[in-house]
Amino acid sequence: MPNHQPIKLDYRHFACEGKHISRHPQFEETAKKITNLQQLLLTGDDPMIKDKEVVMTGWKTESPYVADTALEEIQATAKNFASQIDDFVSIGIGGSYLGVQATIEAVKGSLSIINLLPRTKPRVFFLGNHMDPNYTVRVMEILQRSSSVGVNVISKSGGTVEPAIAFAIIERMMERKFPKNSAEKIIVTTDKDKGALKKLANEKGYKTYVVPDNVGGRYSVTCPVGLFGLAVAGIDLKEFIAGTRFAEEQTRNNPFEKNAALLRAVMRFIAYDSWQKKIEVAATGNFNLKMVTSWMQQLGPETEGKDGKGLWISPEFYTQDAHANGQMIQEGERNMIETFLMVEKPGDDLIITAKDTPVDYLDGQKLSFVNQAFVEGLRDAHYHGGVPCMSLILPKLDAFTIGQLYQLEMNTIALGGLLLGVNPFIQPGVQQYKAVANAKSGKPGTEKELAEMEKIEKALSQEFVV
Repeated sequence: MPNHQPIKLDYRHFACEGKHISRHPQFEETAKKITNLQQLLLTGDDPMIKDKEVVMTGWKTESPYVADTALEEIQATAKNFASQIDDFVSIGIGGSYLGVQATIEAVKGSLSIINLLPRTKPRVFFLGNHMDPNYTVRVMEILQRSSSVGVNVISKSGGTVEPAIAFAIIERMMERKFPKNSAEKIIVTTDKDKGALKKLANEKGYKTYVVPDNVGGRYSVTCPVGLFGLAVAGIDLKEFIAGTRFAEEQTRNNPFEKNAALLRAVMRFIAYDSWQKKIEVAATGNFNLKMVTSWMQQLGPETEGKDGKGLWISPEFYTQDAHANGQMIQEGERNMIETFLMVEKPGDDLIITAKDTPVDYLDGQKLSFVNQAFVEGLRDAHYHGGVPCMSLILPKLDAFTIGQLYQLEMNTIALGGLLLGVNPFIQPGVQQYKAVANAKSGKPGTEKELAEMEKIEKALSQEFVV
């Protein structure tokens, strides 16, 4: 068994106007409150953690404790599936794709690179997470040339437009390209017994996995929504879930002062509520963690952004973004905090050969050493510039550590929503754009809404179009 290490939380730099967060008068009071909210998540006895009548904490009470036999079945099916294909397409949007891509890239490497390597099999592509035609056409060109394609479509209802369109296009291609066995090459992850996608899967004989009723999309990477795709890409599911279980047990059992999830939730809340911070910068210097910061970008705002509340999350990749947004972070409005994702053992490395160059002083150094120095330099500079900073220090990038990170962060953000007084597990605002878009795109039954929109549009003055 590997020697697993916990993720560390370093919040020595989390201060405002010279006062460390631990000395804030609200700190001790909020610490007591967060302990009670943690118990509320475990008992499930409150409308604030329900979507309609369903308690939405399956990611906390069930996913980390899934039986090994269930993981072994998914891993075996995925391994056999992967052995028969050259290219794998994961179709989904939001939480149905972000966690999958983020995990693969954190553990295996950025897909923009590894998909180019001749040893990669299967290559992994994502569709249905947006509707840009240029991108979709390019991916379809690749798949048309592929000798064998496998698909996993992920949608609880089957009616979400972006993945529904992507699957409609892919399914037709699969039926033309592999007329004898296309059904064997399509896996459906959807509701256990209802919805358009479940009906289609039953009709065409697609193998299915279940989206649990008690897990929302942005909390779903550790359930079957994420697991099949991760296994196809070669992620060890037992290690991944062991990491989530480890973090969950730490969150449940560690005292507040040693509890990274609870501490982070309290600090983020006080920064927002008392220090008037409105933005959390999620920063990393590790290219393979860029998608993890994008996963954080969805998890936080979609959970907290209700009733005029919540921290906006801005992903930043250093040192690249230090030459752009770094200026604002260093000297702009003091309305932000910053969370760094650091890695103690970043993996592959190389030695700098720089003799007789402008960076001669770095000759013989490892590139990881210099990268770490510059990222720490950004952290220290931002702290001295008035940005409260904390760091999540990952021991290394493997399945266990990334599972641990997800569980820690899902606890942090769910508890943060409860501290703000909002339901962390609903997203009514997301439905509003869908209603408008459905009418504009001609969905049957929306004719009245479309007519009203057109009336409002005509009332707008052409004077303001230049």
